[in-house]
Amino acid sequence: MISATTGYAELNAVLDQARDQPANELTAVDTAQLLGLQRRWTAALCARLDQAIEFAAGEPLTDAVAAAWRKLAEEHPTLRAVLDSYEHRNPALAEAMAYEFRILAMGAGLVEPYDRSEQPVRIGRGLRELIRSGRTALTAELVEVS
Repeated sequence: MISATTGYAELNAVLDQARDQPANELTAVDTAQLLGLQRRWTAALCARLDQAIEFAAGEPLTDAVAAAWRKLAEEHPTLRAVLDSYEHRNPALAEAMAYEFRILAMGAGLVEPYDRSEQPVRIGRGLRELIRSGRTALTAELVEVS
């Protein structure tokens, strides 16, 4: 739950400020704000993945998951830019992103939901990097190698 100090209005203000600045010149965003933005991204991603998986039909799940992630990033470029900018600079955000990586790996059918090891995080991170690279036809073998 987003605390009273990081409500939606505050998160929207952070995104409004970031929209007008290059990613490498973002004004300071504190940890609570970053975690609120990551929650926003993850909630939207979960909804997109649910829909993508449900309607994947014969499409490989890795491709359906990749398309959902890319579409969401395309629709929310500022949110994605802020999270990307701080991912390696804020330990709390990096830790929170592990959940995103797990759901990417699970949604793509690359790991089992009950796997509590670090493998789903590693595989999900690799999948996300492949998604960002623009590659298509993401097979499980390709993800495992990355």
